[in-house]
Amino acid sequence: MKLVTSLLFLFLFSYYLGACSVYKITVNNKTFVGNNEDYWDPNTRMWFEKGQHGSFGNMYVGFDNFYPQGGMNEKGLVFDGFSVDTRTMKPNPSKLSPDDNLLKHIMQTCRTVDEVYMVVGKYDLTTMLSSGMWIFIDPSGNYLVVEGDALTMGKESNYLLSNFCPSKTPNLNLVDIPFYQNGRKMMEAGVDTTLSYLSSLSAILHQSFPYDLGGTQYTTIYDLDQRVIHLYYYHDYSKSVTINLVEELNKPDAMVIIPDLFPENLSGQKNFRQVDQARTFLKDLANPSFSKDYSRIKAEIDFQDLSFLLRLFDRDINDIGYRLLNETDKTPAINIFKLNVEYFPDSWNAYDSLGDGYFAAGNKDLAIMNYRKSLELNPNNQNAINQLEKLTK
Repeated sequence: MKLVTSLLFLFLFSYYLGACSVYKITVNNKTFVGNNEDYWDPNTRMWFEKGQHGSFGNMYVGFDNFYPQGGMNEKGLVFDGFSVDTRTMKPNPSKLSPDDNLLKHIMQTCRTVDEVYMVVGKYDLTTMLSSGMWIFIDPSGNYLVVEGDALTMGKESNYLLSNFCPSKTPNLNLVDIPFYQNGRKMMEAGVDTTLSYLSSLSAILHQSFPYDLGGTQYTTIYDLDQRVIHLYYYHDYSKSVTINLVEELNKPDAMVIIPDLFPENLSGQKNFRQVDQARTFLKDLANPSFSKDYSRIKAEIDFQDLSFLLRLFDRDINDIGYRLLNETDKTPAINIFKLNVEYFPDSWNAYDSLGDGYFAAGNKDLAIMNYRKSLELNPNNQNAINQLEKLTK
């Protein structure tokens, strides 16, 4: 089955659910915000967009799909996004349906969380934020957490948030996220707004994933009063790059590749090269002359030592298979689907896709076998049910 994922849901989806954090500290009417972006993908970016026709200029951080994961506008409003457990919420048809530009619209037009509240309150966010949420913080220190079915305003001088919904979490002591609880303890022991303290707090909250394959790809520490961003890379808090937002917005729009700013971070550079190597291999897979030979595919994976890395790209591999299914020769597509089944033997969708491949090739017996295997793993797979009805008449 070809699963379609929108740009928005790519933004909200996290390979390691439960890994992300934002804190805000307000002292003497000055507010600082820190964020750790925890993910396996090292293709991180920072970009600047000047305001147009009265809108506010922004700095955004994110990945190479350029959907903002976080950022700050020229008025000092900061936002960040989180993944949370997917849940079904009752839609509100009396409200407007949002599009993927809503987040940027907010950052281009709002100064305070009160203004953000007025905007998001117009929209039904139950689908858009079914597995995610946003937080906004303004220079006064006020914050707003936006869930699909709840808006939580706060004015505490210190606040820490991770991958859980505040409206559904009455007891913070029960949040089962160890780094979140460690951060709470550090903040409860006393806070200040020195960069030394803030970077230490970010370090307490940081993540390192197994095999050095990701974790905290970057950390942003925002000074909302001065409109300054301190950027750290790949959970190294000994070096940072400082960006003055006002100065950058007086220049032409620009984009920087975050790993390029930290060439001395050898661990981060290795992670970047490894994932880039895997993505280059995916481009090779999309070539039917290469993918028609399964043994050649496997030999190249072994030669480049890509076996572990490819386990991060199940949807990408699946999508390549469906593109190749448009070719006259179905062998390359079938080989791609076979690859996904090999790497994801417990995935109902992988078997379903392989069934589609054999169905398109006219191999009835193998199509039936793979659709049935898919149904064993997911009895509610309607595509397999429909295809088996056609094949077993």
